Amino acid sequence: MRFIKPGLRNSISALLGTEVRRASPEALEPVRQAMLDVLGEEGARLHPQLSYKLRYLHDAHALWYARADVVAALSSIHGEVKAVSMVQSLTPVFRGLVPRSLMDASSRQRH
Repeated sequence: MRFIKPGLRNSISALLGTEVRRASPEALEPVRQAMLDVLGEEGARLHPQLSYKLRYLHDAHALWYARADVVAALSSIHGEVKAVSMVQSLTPVFRGLVPRSLMDASSRQRH
């Protein structure tokens, strides 16, 4: 049994300004492609499970949280500093797809 009904939860999110529109599959493709581009051919070859995961994740939040896996994969190729920088460059493609609070937290971690 759910204690908070989905409609109420969505209403509270809208009231607090944390609601983000549900992205269509077409809206996710630029994000997905940007992540695959950052992973690159070598990263996809060395980490085929991650490449597969990026191709088939179903929403923007799942792709957002997969950035940590991309950093881990790229760290083995380029080193951690460059890997973090490469993944940080993806942040703008998520604008409007994930809550601003996630994006702000990501930018604060850089400093």
